[in-house]
Amino acid sequence: MNRQFIYREPNQGSILVVCLWTIMILGILGLGITGLVFQEIRFSKTYFRLITSLPLARGALKTVFYLREKDATPAYDTWDELSKEVKSSLCANNSYRYFFVDKNNSQDNPEIIDESALINLNLASVDVLARLPGMNKELAEAVVNSGLRPFSTINEVLLVKDLSKDKFLLFKDLVTVYGMGKVNINTASKAVLIALGLDEELTNLILRFRRENKIKPAATEPTVEPAAELECGISDLASLLNNLRDFTSLSLRQEQDLLVLLPAFDVKSEYLRFNVITAPGGQEGLHYSIVIHPPTKKVLSWTEH
Repeated sequence: MNRQFIYREPNQGSILVVCLWTIMILGILGLGITGLVFQEIRFSKTYFRLITSLPLARGALKTVFYLREKDATPAYDTWDELSKEVKSSLCANNSYRYFFVDKNNSQDNPEIIDESALINLNLASVDVLARLPGMNKELAEAVVNSGLRPFSTINEVLLVKDLSKDKFLLFKDLVTVYGMGKVNINTASKAVLIALGLDEELTNLILRFRRENKIKPAATEPTVEPAAELECGISDLASLLNNLRDFTSLSLRQEQDLLVLLPAFDVKSEYLRFNVITAPGGQEGLHYSIVIHPPTKKVLSWTEH
């Protein structure tokens, strides 16, 4: 039997459809691969940022401990001293900068980072706590008598009955759980000074005095070069009253209030909170907020954000 083969022309429409589907599939695969590549690149950058930021922060910590140990004015810490921003550049375009008191805010109403400029929740009296923004005598007594003291973090005070989050937010930047209870008069804010018991007029006077009073170097301190600017602040509490008398007139009540409250003050910051902003590879990295006790070189709190 003879078989006859019939040749048929290919269906061009079918070929076109197959080609279009092939192109579409390859395009989808290409987009998927591209997405994975970009995701891998983003992950690599994030990973580099993470693993490089931590050593930079540790480097800043060691620098702070060293500089505090070699402090040229170990008897006192002024606003001028703690408001300086320090930047350090390292190899491979890595760097970090740190600061204690935020110098971008006004001196009368600063963003407090100096831990020794705050009121200690664990040691403050009812009267002092009651004068904090958002607080009153009843809430202050509730904090003191709650049985929760000593608090390990300031957020724990929210566990006190009737103390709402809204009230807490009004005073949270004025309190701490670190230190021995004394407040650095050189870096304390107006709200802290008033909470401690100073009237507004005397508070404003102290703030103005510490801004304008130039501290002359003691005999044991390095000689200041003629072109260098003298630090302003309060270097000695024992002579503060006499210095204020020379600076302006004081009422008898103000002198008495100051004498009574002098034991609550210090001119030195034993506990410090400093912020570190890292820059691995020239790009802004992670930020760290660290609380330290320089005399013992202890890290009390380490927050990464």
